[in-house]
Amino acid sequence: MNTGRGVRIVFPAIFFLIALSFYPSYAEENLLRVVEKQLTRSPVVRGEFQQTRKLARIRKPLISHGRFLVAENHGVLWENIRPFAQVTRLTPNEIVQSDGKETLMKLDANKEPVVKIINGILFSALSGNVAALAQIFDYSGAMEDGKWRLEFTPKEKNLARLIGVLRLTGGRDLASVEMESTAGDVTRIEFKAQTHARELSAEERKRFE
Repeated sequence: MNTGRGVRIVFPAIFFLIALSFYPSYAEENLLRVVEKQLTRSPVVRGEFQQTRKLARIRKPLISHGRFLVAENHGVLWENIRPFAQVTRLTPNEIVQSDGKETLMKLDANKEPVVKIINGILFSALSGNVAALAQIFDYSGAMEDGKWRLEFTPKEKNLARLIGVLRLTGGRDLASVEMESTAGDVTRIEFKAQTHARELSAEERKRFE
């Protein structure tokens, strides 16, 4: 439902340098496998984020802060706190955005097939499932002193219309996600204070219902 105030969509950005080359020590080893072995993987990841959006036609970047929750078999909760309150819930079947009082937007995967694509890419990126991303993106990357960088470019033309480049960096946890659109907009998300758990709390489970 659009309340007339204007829906301010704050996607954890479905994302967006320059092709990176493998360091010699990884020339004969699958870098994605190395990254996945290093990442701390768990059913539930919680943390904080800062998102910076640079729009091609707007000089001043848009900066927001908040919390996120990634839950295996459930989806993603993206809670914007500053400069305004807004929650985006992404599940395999829908994207729902609210201001805490009412629904601002709802996209159904049965009516909007792109929803499943967006949610799949986002969940894979935030959960560190880089092998899943490699199924639909070509990639290059590098690792040095335990820090890795990966750059993904879409294989399919339809996806390439939405995403130009997707870049991930990290160590044992995901440090940043950056997406550059084909229109020149760049969204960068930096993560901190990640914690890992085996299951959701009762309150968190309700938020996915």
